[in-house]
Amino acid sequence: MCGIAVIFGESAASREGELSQMLERLTSRGEVTERFQHPQVVTGTRRLKIVDRQGSKQPIFNAKGDKLVVFNGEIFNFRELRSQLESKYAFTTEGDTETLLSAFEEYGEDCVHQFEGQFAFLIIDLAQQRLFAARDPLGIIPLYWLKFKDCLYFASTIKALTFLEQPIQCLSPGCFQWNDEPEVSYFQPQPQPQPSSLNSHLEILKSTIVSAIHRRCQTDLPLGVIYSGGLDSSIVLSQAIQVHPQVTAVTIGCEGSEDFQISQRFCQDKGIPQVVVSLKPQQFTRQSVREAIATSELTEYGDIINAAITLKLFERIRDCGIKVVLGGDGSDELFGGYQMYQLELSPQEQQRLFAYKLMNLHRTELQRLDRCSMAFTVEARVPFLAKPVVDLALATPASWKFRDGMEKWCLREAFRDELPDYILQRHKNPLSHSSGLHEGVRRYKFCFQREYQREKFQLHQPLRQDFSAILRQSADNVDVAIAATASFPDYGRRELMLEWLKASLRLSLPQRR
Repeated sequence: MCGIAVIFGESAASREGELSQMLERLTSRGEVTERFQHPQVVTGTRRLKIVDRQGSKQPIFNAKGDKLVVFNGEIFNFRELRSQLESKYAFTTEGDTETLLSAFEEYGEDCVHQFEGQFAFLIIDLAQQRLFAARDPLGIIPLYWLKFKDCLYFASTIKALTFLEQPIQCLSPGCFQWNDEPEVSYFQPQPQPQPSSLNSHLEILKSTIVSAIHRRCQTDLPLGVIYSGGLDSSIVLSQAIQVHPQVTAVTIGCEGSEDFQISQRFCQDKGIPQVVVSLKPQQFTRQSVREAIATSELTEYGDIINAAITLKLFERIRDCGIKVVLGGDGSDELFGGYQMYQLELSPQEQQRLFAYKLMNLHRTELQRLDRCSMAFTVEARVPFLAKPVVDLALATPASWKFRDGMEKWCLREAFRDELPDYILQRHKNPLSHSSGLHEGVRRYKFCFQREYQREKFQLHQPLRQDFSAILRQSADNVDVAIAATASFPDYGRRELMLEWLKASLRLSLPQRR
């Protein structure tokens, strides 16, 4: 994982100072700075050295020296790809970056279909003066860009571009583009043929998820698992300890919280080392909120609340010397973990809601995970969002996702022989609530908008209400709610001050969290 910055255009060579400003704002995303200058392009990378730590310095060039790649992410199947390509291409490194470039030379823009991983990359053809940019199917890895004068600017974060005072765009998930031409979508969630046998589907679902977790455990570095004691993170943790020799569970919350009680019980039962980050809601201040907004760049209030908590988590992970972590993110979107998935909707409405939630992960939960982890130079991997798992989720009937009063029912059944009942019977509860820390951050919602605008993030998108609130205001009409998001509605000041009052009152009562 890295922070990448690229300036491409006729006057790129004269814009080294601007590249330096971009890289300065990406400092925490890597351990070393690697730069390159050419008359038509200047590149910079803050590289977090995980794979081929000494050899894969960026940018990497092809054999002819007329193409280069700047890459952020991980290609988990790069060894298989490399074995298919090595008869035609001479490899000089042991990493996935060079394999990605060779795949592009072999398959062109169709290379994106070859990759199993999380990625954002730019390939510059120096001879043709063309730039190719691509992003993974669900946007796990970020990529933003803008056009200013005669150059294109690309970067891993919004703040790396705000100093240019220009409108900032993001390359959408599952898309690629050439130069500043309209982006091309290569992935959209589409309904898949539904299986006829529940038992065989559960077996396939389990084996596919297990394979995705095992792939993402491939590192010789110590491995962390973000562990709440919930279903998703329990699945990830229970599998990670089977294939990696040095796994640590990391849990955040306040004493007596649901997350603490259940996670500690599971780790003790399994003999898993656990690091517990114990906080009190009162420890979150307005400065905590300011840091969460400046770091996360998030566009919805609920995600900012979670980001303030997540930053504390990754600070401890960094202090423990852990550079790679796994999380259970994405499972709720795929397998019906939210109450809105239980609304009485037509199959078509269910599909539109599913697609909206899934394809907006890149600016909500995944953005929170990326910014908070990379703020402390930690790489986060999300096995539930492996493409094979996503494809299976698209084929899973809604009635198998919610059944007998339980969300994510199919996941519970698939892993029933792996997990204890106190995990299997635990209902979904959002991070800020289950950790017991929600009210500590919620009381500052009234100042979110001011801090957001202070950072100039509106150059990309305005801060807006949480989608769940918009859906309620739309009387649970999915199409009306999705249409309303286009106007970026915000909460009223009276509503935000009421949130402050409620949170403050609850914090004043020791018996309530």
